[in-house]
Amino acid sequence: MNNEKNNDDNFLEPEPIDPKKLFNEEEYSTLIVNREGFDKKQNQTADLIESLFEKKLTRLEQEAIFDALKIANAQKMIVDTIQSTNNTYEQTILCQAAWECGLDFSNYFLVFVTLACKEDDMLCIEAFTVIDSTETIISTEIITQAIAIVTNAKKVNPIIQNDLLEHLNSRLSE
Repeated sequence: MNNEKNNDDNFLEPEPIDPKKLFNEEEYSTLIVNREGFDKKQNQTADLIESLFEKKLTRLEQEAIFDALKIANAQKMIVDTIQSTNNTYEQTILCQAAWECGLDFSNYFLVFVTLACKEDDMLCIEAFTVIDSTETIISTEIITQAIAIVTNAKKVNPIIQNDLLEHLNSRLSE
């Protein structure tokens, strides 16, 4: 029998994965939801968060996920997941989920202010939307801290920065 490899057999052997590609955020993205000590309900909520990143979600499927996140009171898990990733795309999707699910994120107000001061305009807009949709009265102390964060931000789009400062200053007069 001939020991030479037939070219038709190449499809049976997968190409080796280049480890450098795994660290390329444009080719691969790994969202990490820390599940340590989770019960069944928390694991289901983490599954919902991870499902937000499926490529071909319909609007109806997204809305079902947002509704389920609201029922699960998933604020802390959403924010923890946002803070566990440096991937701007993932943070943007999670900020969108935060305002779309209609939960109160007032306890995390400064987290979203900080995200609204990032370099990526889409992330800024989604984080700003969370801030804008916060109906709870935010303390003067927190608003003052938020204004300082926005004022000292270096890479934020100046239009977003001005709008954010205007919004925060209007909250001081509430």
